[in-house]
Amino acid sequence: MVPKDHRRRQNLTIRPTTSTLAIWPTSSLDICEQIALPPAIPNERDFANLRLEAYTSTGFNVREYELIAEWYASERVDQTGVPEATTLASSIPRGSVVLDVGCGNGIPITRALLSGGHRVIGLDSSSAMLANFRHNCPEAFAVRGIVQSCPFADCMFDAAVAWGVMFHLNPEDAIRAIANVSRIVKLGAPFLFTSGDVDAFEGKEGKMNGVTFRYFSYSVHSYRRILGDQGFTLVDVHADSGNNTYYLAKKAEPPT
Repeated sequence: MVPKDHRRRQNLTIRPTTSTLAIWPTSSLDICEQIALPPAIPNERDFANLRLEAYTSTGFNVREYELIAEWYASERVDQTGVPEATTLASSIPRGSVVLDVGCGNGIPITRALLSGGHRVIGLDSSSAMLANFRHNCPEAFAVRGIVQSCPFADCMFDAAVAWGVMFHLNPEDAIRAIANVSRIVKLGAPFLFTSGDVDAFEGKEGKMNGVTFRYFSYSVHSYRRILGDQGFTLVDVHADSGNNTYYLAKKAEPPT
């Protein structure tokens, strides 16, 4: 079963980004340039000589979104996901540092988080997507890379969002992604993501603008177990009017 929100994820914008924290790869394996860091981000030195082995995952292939970038920019015009992102934004203190995984061109999720008064760092594997991100969200920051091996310090973020990302990751990479998000968010931080709601490990094929993508998923029961294994508590699962399934988890506080 292909997750229902794949057609919406297919609609965001694109280009190679350099937001104020833009870090750019010189090759498929290197992050080469640090431009500026957002204020009050801890462990700023960790960004100085970042090198990220991107594109080595067996899951998401960057090439597909590069191929549909401009088409995607014109398609992502609805506000799907905004109510959920806005609710998350209002649940944390103003000025929080939020990671937008698979930020694409920043519309509409990053903009919703920025409108909530937060500092946002986008993470995306597509340089084409990130170019439009810079234009659409100049007050935000972006890093080119993948969530399975993201180059951020431990406990850096107050919240994380991954809209339209998890179903592109095969089962092993999905677990790596959740583990990395758990590592980089603070205790008590919310993590909102979309995915399917059935176990689909073989990868179903679907097309966006003629380009073939593969889609994977875990069931709600499986996600609850995996999140728990990685230090999260699953607190809510719901579907929107378009049958997109949202998972809200929180990084568990240590027992007292």
